[in-house]
Amino acid sequence: MPHCNHIEKVLNDAKVKDNVLKTFNITKYILGHSSSCDKLMYTMKCSTCHEINAGSNFICLQCEYTGCWNHSHFLEHSTTKNHIFGINSSNQLMYCFKCQDYIGDIDLLNSSFLNKSWDDIQQHTDIPQLEKTDGLSGFVNMGSTCFISSILQFLIHNPYIVNYFMTQQHHNKCQIKDPTACMSCSLDAIVADTYGSVKNGNMDDGFISMLNCAWKINHNFAGYSQQDAHEFLQFLENQLHNDYKRVEHRGSATDGSYCKCIIHSMFQGALKSSIICSECNDGSKTITDPFMDLSLDIKDKSTLYECLDSFHKREKLHDYNYHCPQCSTTEDPTKQLSIEKLGPVLSLQLKRFEHLANGNNVKLTNFVEFPLYLNVGKYCTDGDAVSADGSGQSIVYELTAIVSHKGTVNEGHYIATIKISEDRWFRFNDSMVSELSQQQALQDEAYLLFYVIKQVQ
Repeated sequence: MPHCNHIEKVLNDAKVKDNVLKTFNITKYILGHSSSCDKLMYTMKCSTCHEINAGSNFICLQCEYTGCWNHSHFLEHSTTKNHIFGINSSNQLMYCFKCQDYIGDIDLLNSSFLNKSWDDIQQHTDIPQLEKTDGLSGFVNMGSTCFISSILQFLIHNPYIVNYFMTQQHHNKCQIKDPTACMSCSLDAIVADTYGSVKNGNMDDGFISMLNCAWKINHNFAGYSQQDAHEFLQFLENQLHNDYKRVEHRGSATDGSYCKCIIHSMFQGALKSSIICSECNDGSKTITDPFMDLSLDIKDKSTLYECLDSFHKREKLHDYNYHCPQCSTTEDPTKQLSIEKLGPVLSLQLKRFEHLANGNNVKLTNFVEFPLYLNVGKYCTDGDAVSADGSGQSIVYELTAIVSHKGTVNEGHYIATIKISEDRWFRFNDSMVSELSQQQALQDEAYLLFYVIKQVQ
């Protein structure tokens, strides 16, 4: 790409330089952030022949025209209007139609715009500290608050949550903007404290704000008694969902559609309950309900797959008034639960706390082996169907976080173990953060397991 005298002339003309630079960078931004569909329909469609991506397509830098290469429509436009600069909508490079070549001074264009805007950029940008890029900071125990901090550690290391708050999708729309009165604002503050620089020197401001906010909404979380981490997760999910409805002015969905809040987008799946005829195997009587997590029985189970097998297996129904619509039998049917829909994050609760008939509560301490990669294909709708090669569908999730419980029902402690990078695991024990091996992580006495979608085949 040779030097272009035409673009140099433009950059040396103070009257047109700023407009050209702004248009160039805005166009590049649009090309870099548009969806594939929008690119095809609006930036790769010729304004003259309306063909999509006929060779290369160029966006005029001086007007709204878009023209193709194959039929020379942009060249005709350039000759007629004397608009000589076009931006290739595929590679974002600028082309000079007088030089008949791409412009090699693209860095000059970028740096010119960057230098002009640098003071404003520097003023409004908070550069993250290098040591905080992984969010390796704990929360001080304020008195039996480990059930809160363990859940928060999972959330603030989840890429969906981090991206949501980093891009200020809640903050920009929230009218309250008070972390002591809005749970989403308090989680926003925690993410900022964890990954950004702390302006007033107190790393725990966000965490303290969340405690105050949670206590105002639910008095059961106040005080020094042991609480349940799973209950707090459900409480927090509900509050974040309500905050979304408030800022987006949404009511409860009545058309059967799924909520688009960050929590439902991450967790929500659908569970199908089928009543199956014991004679003809008819399963037309089904109910589908949404779920945010699956609670699995672990009594007499040693692996997570055994827990899922028990969850999915058919159960004989007795004293059930049943009449098969297919074969008309009244024999006792069976009931089976299967997964109809999965979210990108799969949350599993291992039911370690059991309520006995005498009123006492006991904790099940048996170790349940859980895999790094979990294939849930066989537990989904039609997952039992086997293909011709003898294999079934494969839906693989990867383990990213564990919340474990140490101690007894009434006196216990929650710890979060999080996968931070490709092969590094860290344990968050209140304010203490320590690295451990993957093998050590897989030996935790898990209470909550969080998996993220990895592969679907």
